[in-house]
Amino acid sequence: MACWHTLSALLVTCGLAARVASSANQKDLGLQVAENPPMQVIAKPPPRPEPVSDTFETRDGFAVIDTLDAFREAIKHDGQKIRLKPGLYRADTVDPPMTVPVLRAQPDQDGDLPQNEQQHVFAVNGSNNYFDLRGAVIETPVSLQSKLSGKAHVADTWHVNGANNTFEGGYFRNVTDLPYPDYRVTENEFEVCNDGNTFLNCTFVIKGSVPYGYSDFYGKGGPNFGRLNKHSFLGVDHANNTKLLGCQVFMQSFGHCVHFHTVDGVLIKDCLLSGALRPTNDIFRETAGRAKEYDFNIMYRGTRPIPRNEMIPLTEEGVRAYENVRNITVIDTTVERLRGCFQLLCVGDVTLENVTVLEAGDFSYDLSSGDLGKVTMRNCRSDLAYNPVFNCTRGAIPRNASYELTVLNPAEGVQPTPRTSLGTICGDQCTFILHDGTTRPLPAEFNRLDCGGKQGLTNCTVTNYTTAMLILNERVRDCVIKSVGPVEDHGEGNTVTEVEPEESTRP
Repeated sequence: MACWHTLSALLVTCGLAARVASSANQKDLGLQVAENPPMQVIAKPPPRPEPVSDTFETRDGFAVIDTLDAFREAIKHDGQKIRLKPGLYRADTVDPPMTVPVLRAQPDQDGDLPQNEQQHVFAVNGSNNYFDLRGAVIETPVSLQSKLSGKAHVADTWHVNGANNTFEGGYFRNVTDLPYPDYRVTENEFEVCNDGNTFLNCTFVIKGSVPYGYSDFYGKGGPNFGRLNKHSFLGVDHANNTKLLGCQVFMQSFGHCVHFHTVDGVLIKDCLLSGALRPTNDIFRETAGRAKEYDFNIMYRGTRPIPRNEMIPLTEEGVRAYENVRNITVIDTTVERLRGCFQLLCVGDVTLENVTVLEAGDFSYDLSSGDLGKVTMRNCRSDLAYNPVFNCTRGAIPRNASYELTVLNPAEGVQPTPRTSLGTICGDQCTFILHDGTTRPLPAEFNRLDCGGKQGLTNCTVTNYTTAMLILNERVRDCVIKSVGPVEDHGEGNTVTEVEPEESTRP
């Protein structure tokens, strides 16, 4: 069993120091105030781009271009096959501003259709293109993003206004070439505003947000206790059938990784979405910056001291749905160290298959479509690390949904926090199946699942093949509970049966 000390002690005694040092052995003056010691951040470093070679593949029918200006021109036209020569390209100019109609938007009360006011570094206005970017690294420095508008929902680094484009193999990264916090960044690195666009085998390194290093302690929408400038990876807005296939995203900014607004159809497959965490104890080492200015208090949603011995996300959600979102599918994908790794509160189907969540910054899964769609989690996994696994508390109560989850041990050296648990489930006529994928015992005080929450659990079947304790609150009614672990039943009309562990999980 792992050792259970405070997080500060854990950095030395349980091996976490090596994991932290790997991402914080050098100070990045684009991400933190110069006076402070190097920030301790737990994050997976992005891979290095492939070495540039003069020999590269050009497929039949593809035209080769070798400058960023030529590429900037190509993305304005239709029906092309473009091969960008491998190499390093840094943007130093921006495309002209545009105003475009919002796709499939409804007119307002005056009969006017909403318009999308855009400023950008790159405007992808062409359709039906295939851009082969293998071996190409395209950099967008924060100094250039700072030249765009600071008005909300206007500036994005890339606006994809065309339809049915494919971007293959590109390595896109932000460069923090100005000292923190003396710059401004775009709202999203990519905003997709039309249908059928695909990102295939691309890598994205997302940096730059103000503030950075404090989660949402000083605001995330309003009110803000100081300047706020978020930077997300991908927004999909009034656009259908976007695909993210075989991509890797490394989030080092406060903003969502992927978020949707009025969308019908997204496929995320074979991807890695990787964020960053920070021990709260590390904040107290600072001698300058936002936390010091507020005497190490959280200001957002009420003044209170920053807690010790917890782990906070330095990003927002991993995969997040806002208004009018349906038909979201995520397959064979790992999401790690993001705030809410999945918060998909939709009005249509949601399918997660063979998905793994590791070291969630706030919770692993919050999925619901109420009675407007089918939620299916199949062969999914989550470790029991710093924060709850399930957070079925915010959306409409799930109905006829299916949740299948295998519980995993955290990595060696991961220390539970006061927030560690399997979380909370609710639902009506839903099925929950918990498999045991652990290889060493979990601490009993964290190995528990709260059933019912504020919305209740009714006419559901819960099959628990783990050793976790199930706590059925007074809102759990007429459920069938089968469990290896102990059950506390405070509800009514429930049938509780002890079952044997699954054969594959026995020693």
